[in-house]
Amino acid sequence: MALRIALYGYDTDIGKLIIELLDERKFPLADFFPLAPLSGEFDAVTVQGRNYMINAADEFDFSRADAAFFITTPDETARLSPRAREAGCVVIDNSRLYAGSKEIPAILPELNPYLIKDALHVKAVVPASSVTTELALPLAALHDEFGLQSVNAVMLESVSEHGRAGSETLARETALLLNGMPAEDSSFPAQLAFNLHTRIGELLLSGSSVHEEAALKELNALLGPLKRGFSLTCLQVPVFYGHTAVVHFELEQDADAVAVQQSLSSLEYLALPDPQVLLTPVTHGVRDNKIYITRLRQNSKRSFDMVCIMDNTRRGEALNCVQIAELMDQELQKN
Repeated sequence: MALRIALYGYDTDIGKLIIELLDERKFPLADFFPLAPLSGEFDAVTVQGRNYMINAADEFDFSRADAAFFITTPDETARLSPRAREAGCVVIDNSRLYAGSKEIPAILPELNPYLIKDALHVKAVVPASSVTTELALPLAALHDEFGLQSVNAVMLESVSEHGRAGSETLARETALLLNGMPAEDSSFPAQLAFNLHTRIGELLLSGSSVHEEAALKELNALLGPLKRGFSLTCLQVPVFYGHTAVVHFELEQDADAVAVQQSLSSLEYLALPDPQVLLTPVTHGVRDNKIYITRLRQNSKRSFDMVCIMDNTRRGEALNCVQIAELMDQELQKN
């Protein structure tokens, strides 16, 4: 069957990527409703070769849509999502307002697609975060084949993790500093350009940040608790797009690097180029749907290191959203 889809945030970076992916993946679209925060928008958005008039979110009747992507702020999702859900529209919450909810499932389509039934029941779903996606997909493959004892990961996150505000702030600060002018004050706690932030978000009493704790909860839900735990540190780096993860992991079974590489390369959403190729977010991550793995090396019979690179906006957010809508379509076809 074909679905009626609403998109609040069609003009954001993630919203534009969702529209791109709906085209690329030939999503079965019955109708499309681009939603804007203000009324009086008389423009149209082109999806799959058709033009769709923009609707004001406050005036929109959500019963006209089967699902709505909320690519907006948590405040806007909190304001509008109850009305959407009451109208029978499934909210795909990329604002992550519902992240950590016991009622509303978090879905990473490659790993727990069966939770789409729960999402249809409660009329809401949280796509797994970009951090969770980049770590969980390769680690799940290793966990299934060899078992994982422990993982220690450091995420080097691009500024697009914060949406367009992050990219625009980095570009503006870079231009100012290169022209001998001081960086302007911004909403970020420290200068982004030519700088590195040792944390993302507020710290908890445990010493972890709220950002790290949210990702750890999702990772534990997807992989299950590990015998010796999962450690995660997230750093902000002055890169526009593409997250890089430096991962140390220990297996439950003895294995060699060839077996580990074969386990990872068997999955279509992972890529392991020739190790002599220099992988970077710009050359291999951006505008790609795969997670690239490099620097895979063995320390002992069960201890390994690797580096993962991924487009956090396309693969880590937009693709997850579209795949969840595809799961909805498949589940509804069964009924």
